[in-house]
Amino acid sequence: MTTNISPTRPTSYSNLGSKSLQRSWWRHWIYPLLFLLAMVLSLSTYLTLDSIQQSVRDYVSDNQRALVGGDLILSSKEAWTPELLQILEPLESDTSKARQTQPEGVVYDYQFNAMVSSVATDGGSDKAINEQPKSNDATLLARIKAVSNQYPLYGEVELASGQPLWQKLKPKQVVVEAQVLTGLNLKIGDKVKIGDVVFTIADELITEPDRPLTAFGFGARVLMSDTDLAATNLMGQRSRVDYRIELAGSPELMAKQRAELQKITASQPEIELTDADETDTSVTQVSDNVLMFLKLLVIAVLFLSAVALLSVVKAFVSLQQNPNAIRRALGESVSSIKRSYYQLFIAMAVLACLASGVLSLGMLKVGAQYLTAILPPHIDLSIQWLSFLKISVVALVITLLVVQHSLYAVTHTKPSAVLKQATDNHRQHPPLYWYGLVLLASFGLMAYEFSSLLTGLKVLGAMLLLAAGFWLIGRGWLWLLAKLASKGLFGKKTGWMARTAVHNLSRKGNQSGLFFVTLALSVAVLTMITLLNHSLNTQFVQAYPKDAPNLFLLDIQSDQHKGLEAVVKQPITYFPVVRARVTEANGVPASEIEPVGGTQDDPTRVFNLSYADKVMDTEFVKESVTKDQLYSPIDDSKSNEPSESVVPLSILDTAAELLNVGIGDQVRFNIQGIEIVGQITSIRERYESGPSPFFYFLFEPKILKDAPQIQFATTKVATDSIPQLQTDLARQFPAITTIDGGAIAKQVQGFVSQMSRLVQVFTLLAIITGIMVLITSLLSTSQDRLRDSASFRLLGMQTSDLYKINMLEIGLLGISAGVFAVVLASGAAYLVIVHWFNLRFSIPWDSFGIGALMLVAVLLLIAVSYVRLVIGRGIMARVRGMV
Repeated sequence: MTTNISPTRPTSYSNLGSKSLQRSWWRHWIYPLLFLLAMVLSLSTYLTLDSIQQSVRDYVSDNQRALVGGDLILSSKEAWTPELLQILEPLESDTSKARQTQPEGVVYDYQFNAMVSSVATDGGSDKAINEQPKSNDATLLARIKAVSNQYPLYGEVELASGQPLWQKLKPKQVVVEAQVLTGLNLKIGDKVKIGDVVFTIADELITEPDRPLTAFGFGARVLMSDTDLAATNLMGQRSRVDYRIELAGSPELMAKQRAELQKITASQPEIELTDADETDTSVTQVSDNVLMFLKLLVIAVLFLSAVALLSVVKAFVSLQQNPNAIRRALGESVSSIKRSYYQLFIAMAVLACLASGVLSLGMLKVGAQYLTAILPPHIDLSIQWLSFLKISVVALVITLLVVQHSLYAVTHTKPSAVLKQATDNHRQHPPLYWYGLVLLASFGLMAYEFSSLLTGLKVLGAMLLLAAGFWLIGRGWLWLLAKLASKGLFGKKTGWMARTAVHNLSRKGNQSGLFFVTLALSVAVLTMITLLNHSLNTQFVQAYPKDAPNLFLLDIQSDQHKGLEAVVKQPITYFPVVRARVTEANGVPASEIEPVGGTQDDPTRVFNLSYADKVMDTEFVKESVTKDQLYSPIDDSKSNEPSESVVPLSILDTAAELLNVGIGDQVRFNIQGIEIVGQITSIRERYESGPSPFFYFLFEPKILKDAPQIQFATTKVATDSIPQLQTDLARQFPAITTIDGGAIAKQVQGFVSQMSRLVQVFTLLAIITGIMVLITSLLSTSQDRLRDSASFRLLGMQTSDLYKINMLEIGLLGISAGVFAVVLASGAAYLVIVHWFNLRFSIPWDSFGIGALMLVAVLLLIAVSYVRLVIGRGIMARVRGMV
């Protein structure tokens, strides 16, 4: 009887090797733990932000016309001309007609700030109420919105009663936000005084379709009919009225209207004509910018996480050198071994994506309360499938690139390695095309996020430049330390341990450069976040400056000065305001001016001019024809106009950048049809941004004192007296708007505090990721460090000495990386804070001190734990193997 024994097939070895690999992976729990932590933290945050961003974009896409108000939008800071109104007359529908399924018509919208006063009712007439106000009246700054009877063209206004808007918005009736009711202690049916008219509160305003988000919308909302606007006497020469006209209709009608309106706007640059698709809403202006800034931080963390993943996988593959050699000795092919690794880590990536989805759901639920300042109130936040698909692709690409890089050592694994006969310790590096794939994947991510190939390239280039800079600094620093150690810097007797640690840092295979770069990048990100957060808090969140004015009065007439001073009983500083447009600067039309310095201001907008014979206390003369003088005689050699028609002009430095002009250049203004040419004889600069008035352009008093103007004023009064002052001023001067500077500061502080909390969350994320990068970079070099420690042990070095050497290495490398990162990041943060955000730069020394102590503590903890868990446990086994 014969027995046939079939040879074991290679697939059997492959399955056995794959199972052995998986058991080894989970048995060494630190590797899967760090892998999942690094990937889940970055992916879940990325998924959360991307889902929020996608939700906002979907919201805007679905409600675009309602958000902007119509199909075509006209906006201006000046009253409409008869020529324009005549073109729009055919669109005005009969108000008695029912609303059509397809909106068609025109809405006139006027918005401005004014004071609203409560009026105690006594059953008398409006006239009696006007003439005999009660002593318990109160006032509140409100944002008045007067609209025509077709408002809104798209969407619906939601009232507390649930009834349609125009059933409530009758003549001499208003609907108000809850803030008005609570601020004035009123209820529905009570009366308020706006300008010279007493209105009845008909309902509470819940939401408007064209006002989903206003981050800095000072003043509670009051909605009224435009037919009552003239009687309030609040328009006049007010310079802060926002005039808007929204039009709706069929595409053919809108195309015809646009063509006609463009003929007018071409000759009237103060009127802006846009359509629904090209108009930015307040949502896109605020939330997109904030979310993109936060996403940039997350992308930086994502790249750090990729470095951590690379270290984890490399460390595990290095640990599997002998098992890989055994698999090769049993006849398993290299491709089969690699396939088992790919299967393992792709499965880990899938697990990380699922865990990221669960964690992201929790982030959306918990974090929604921190996003109210940048999101519409009724938006539905949920995980977007497109966002989940995006992070899945990102996770897969990162995993494939990381595993591919780490498995180049497997390609050169020989069966003889299991018998310790392999002598080739040459480290294998991936070919150049691998680095090309990494750059291509990174560029694709950046270009997709910014929706621009050029912007994606710039951002990627900046990140590569930063990483390369830290790499060169690290290599240079290690080279300098090695040179100093060779020349006996650390002493001959007591410094041998320090010299050994320094030489170990420069030894090939120690991955000191990787450790330095990853730690420096982590510290740099933290430093920039800390400095930006501190600057925002210093500028906005800290206490209102004691010497700053806290009461601002707008729309003052010259003959009202004595009456104001009698009520306020404190010194008042008046500032005249003349509205004008720049028609050209240095011979260049305003529409063609290209600003310098990265300013986002518009040279064609309406500017506030003023006149004064001395510089303000908050400014200084930066550059001038005559030293420290605002005005100097006209230089005929630089003038293109007759000298008698040119006047001296002082300009603020930011306005000079906006118009791209300097000393001696000329700027032409249009003041309500009258042209004036100013030659720049001085450039001013503010000491710092803050709650103080400033003007871009100043003229001599004799030039503008007779021009059409209004005035605003500032004063410093006791904080607790502001409410009563506002009430008294509103009663005697209803056309004057008073603004409580402290209240505005609190509103700004609330917004900035909310942003600060968001930044703190991402700071914590960066800290955790940075610590993981440190740990994983040590794991990737653990086999080399273990071998070196065994050699030192054979030479007679004590275990305590091994602890000290490893701690010196990690401490010296970590602290030096931290110092370099803080210095360079502080320089970069200075440029961003001062020149981009236009804030005052200050260093949070307390935070830096705490951060330095935390860095030392973290490095010490990592060093001790690493030596105990890695070096301490394996060194004797390695020594016995070497013997």
